[in-house]
Formats: sequence, C-alpha cells, structure tokens
Amino acid sequence: MSAIALIPLAANAADLYRNPPPASYVPPAAYVDQNIWQGFYAGLNGGYGWSGGNGGAQPQGGFGGGQLGYNFQGGPLVFGLETDFQGGGLSGNIAGTTAGGNAFSGHESVDWFGTARGRLGLAFGHALFYGTGGFAYGDVRQSAVYNGVSLGASGTRTGWVAGGGIEYKVTPAWSLKGEYQYIDLGSEKLTDAENIPATNSLDTSFQTVRLGLNYRFGGSSDPLK
Repeated sequence: MSAIALIPLAANAADLYRNPPPASYVPPAAYVDQNIWQGFYAGLNGGYGWSGGNGGAQPQGGFGGGQLGYNFQGGPLVFGLETDFQGGGLSGNIAGTTAGGNAFSGHESVDWFGTARGRLGLAFGHALFYGTGGFAYGDVRQSAVYNGVSLGASGTRTGWVAGGGIEYKVTPAWSLKGEYQYIDLGSEKLTDAENIPATNSLDTSFQTVRLGLNYRFGGSSDPLK
C-alpha cells in the first residue's frame, strides 16, 4: 500500500517542476502621437507677392520673414493663433496719358508688412490643412505726377488678411508649410505739397505665396477633449 500511495505523489511533484507551455508572442501596440500639432512654434518663410486690378501701380516682388504661433488640438481639429512679419521689396510703376491728353506717372511700394491671424484646420496623419484670417498692417508709399502736380502718401496702413495652406511634419519637431494670403491694406487719397487731397483714392491690396519651415517647442501636453 505504501508504494502504491507514493506513485501519485511523485507524479504531482513532477508536475510542479514542469515548464509551462510557451505563450504566443504579442508585439506591443504601435505608439501613435495624438497630439502632434499642439504647442508653441516658430519659423522662417520666404515668398513672392503681386498686385493686380487696383487701377494704379501694381507692386510685386519677393519678401522674407518669420512667424510665431501656438496651436491647440482636439482630435483632428487644430486651431490657434499666428503672427508673422515680412520685409521685402514689393514695388511697381505706371505711366501713361489720360483721355484728355494729360501725362501721368505713379509709383507704389510696400517695404514691410505683417499679420496677426487665427488658424483653423484638420489634421490627417502628419499633414495639416488649414484656413487663416485676421488683421494686417504694412508700410505703404505711393506717389504720382499728374498734369505737372506731384502727389504722394506714405505711412503705416491697416486692413485684413485671409488665406490658407498645408503644413507637413517631417520630424516630431520640424514641419514644412506652403501658404497663400490675400492682404488688403485699404485705400488712401494722395495729397499735393499744400496737403490738398486728390479726387480718387488708391487701393493697396496684394496676394502672396510662401514656403516656410517651423520648429515646434515641446507639444507633449494632452490634447483638448
């Protein structure tokens, strides 16, 4: 009886030291950053601006500058604020003769300009498609000679801006963007040496296209719910 009783005990002891069956390997879930656009950013940009259809000199030329902004993100929705400042050489000349036979000439230039805008967009993976709009300002210089009388106006103008673009993450910190803006800085009547205004006002509006590079600081906080 003793030998028979020991047989199941030995079998149970062997089971205690038997290796468990191998578990199937499950790879860890891939990490997906749900908050890749949120946070502060700053960058540089350069582009080209042109004007058309304002009835006077039509300034055009290149420009370059920088931008600074902050994004919030909730799911695919991205919204925030951005300001930019540009220096450049947008300028144009016009000359001709009126229907009455009077000669005229004009010059217009925008030496610098900037904007303060809201941005609203949708993120698709590492790409962000957005619209933008807000306040615009710039240094505008206009001059004209009509029938021997010199007219001019210069100073800082204010107006509005609207546009849109696409931005793409190339690394967690760096992104490239392409953007279009339409900028309207209002209209002004030129005056002569005695500060007498001309009859007509000259409008200053132009379009811009630009390429930019942004660097994002941090951006590790949780997205908005």
